[in-house]
Amino acid sequence: MPVEPLSVYMGIVGPKAKFNNVLAPFPKRTQDNGRAMPHWNDLTLWLKVQLAVMLMDEWSFQTFSIHIHPDLESKWVNEGRDVRAQVRDRLRKELASIRPDLEHFFVVEGWSKLTKAPTRLHIHGAALIDPDEDGERIVDAAMRAAGQGQRGRPVTPRARHGALFTRAGPRYANYLLKSVRKADPRLVEKRFTMSRSIVDATRDFWHQITGRNLVSID
Repeated sequence: MPVEPLSVYMGIVGPKAKFNNVLAPFPKRTQDNGRAMPHWNDLTLWLKVQLAVMLMDEWSFQTFSIHIHPDLESKWVNEGRDVRAQVRDRLRKELASIRPDLEHFFVVEGWSKLTKAPTRLHIHGAALIDPDEDGERIVDAAMRAAGQGQRGRPVTPRARHGALFTRAGPRYANYLLKSVRKADPRLVEKRFTMSRSIVDATRDFWHQITGRNLVSID
């Protein structure tokens, strides 16, 4: 059965209530130790990504894994550019042709989980789907942002992969961030990007969970 993301069981509520599990009320204003729930700015990147995934999964979203074209990789690295920022700006422009401020995120990495060694730079990410037919358009947009098939550059082998999100739970966030701290001279420290639209929506989601938008608990 599908798991409701906000269904958090409190457990046994009395010495004789062996099977009397109840749902925790929301908003959840305090942690188990009685301290206030953390502020949005104090959340880890992993938790922010997980909250974004939970929120987007209430609708439907398209995931993609795209190789950055080697010509662009070489150009950006040789010029000392921030590869993440280059992809961010190009992807934002491409996705805007589908819908303005389309909610999305991505991470850029250059590590192969298979070979346990550096590999060509690539991106893993996702974007929210409105009509069902948006999925392929989103992957096409990510391909263009990565320079695949653009300005006479051929599409490189195995450069494209896309699928509807089906990984409920923390596995997808783990997958996205698995190499975010790997040393890579081609990349700067910040390698993850969330669109302003999904940051705003996810922050509001956190405020609803914790009640911070209703009553200050600072």
